[in-house]
Amino acid sequence: MLFSVMALTATCALADDFSPFPPGENAALAKKVCTECHAANVVLSAQFDEKLARKQYKLFVGDPDSDEGQKVIKYLTTTLGPR
Repeated sequence: MLFSVMALTATCALADDFSPFPPGENAALAKKVCTECHAANVVLSAQFDEKLARKQYKLFVGDPDSDEGQKVIKYLTTTLGPR
């Protein structure tokens, strides 16, 4: 039983771990999606406007109009958008 609680706690902590991505709505989701193909520094070094974020999401993940796609694109454009 203790192992199950520890595993659940570790899983929940990982789901909320967005570092080194900057905090923001859906940061953990963006980290999960983007780091399946790229190292975090590749994503974090880019500046995403709507066009680039949609293009990259479509190329590497799938439908940018999906619920997940919209959340990731919103994070990329608002948190990692042009500075």
